Amino acid sequence: MVPEKGASVRKTPASRGPYDAAVSSDPVVQPGQLSPDGLWRWDGAQWMPAAPGASPLPPARRSRGWIWWLVGGCGVLLVLGVIGGGFGIYSLVNRFQSGGFSCLPSDFPSYPGASVVSENTKVGAGVSTGDSSRCTMVLNSNDSAATVTTYYEQQLGSGDWTIVSSDTANGVLSFQRKSRPQTVGTVTLLGRGQHSEIDIQLDS
Repeated sequence: MVPEKGASVRKTPASRGPYDAAVSSDPVVQPGQLSPDGLWRWDGAQWMPAAPGASPLPPARRSRGWIWWLVGGCGVLLVLGVIGGGFGIYSLVNRFQSGGFSCLPSDFPSYPGASVVSENTKVGAGVSTGDSSRCTMVLNSNDSAATVTTYYEQQLGSGDWTIVSSDTANGVLSFQRKSRPQTVGTVTLLGRGQHSEIDIQLDS
């Protein structure tokens, strides 16, 4: 029906969804999400009537990728710890075998290339008169007993050391420190084929 001339025309505002004003500005609403009553669907700009029987979209699942990053990081740290521990043990063993933990005085002759088999320090009774501790070390050398004997005869006959006696038949050299005669000891050389065992005992 055409309105009469001069009659006023009343415009009816377009219908709006019940959540347009309240929710369209809500950043939490995602495109495609249904309203709580299931009758409206947000298309990204406005609420549109939803299809009959539509159900609300399930909430988005949180990513758990950080858990795998955490597990992987812990695994890397564990591997690095094992490698570091193994290297530390190897270094200690190598240092011990090369005489790094020797109980002998720093100026005592150290046979080149000899490896440490055992080391022991005894404190208290059972040592020489005037002394309070005994250092006992066993070394192995790839050189012959004669070569090792010559080395200790030369080294213990110089510096602050002097040879008191030499028992070549049994391979025993007795020595003492010049600056402190109470510091005494023996070097016993045992031939093992082409190798030698060096037993050192020092009371100080």
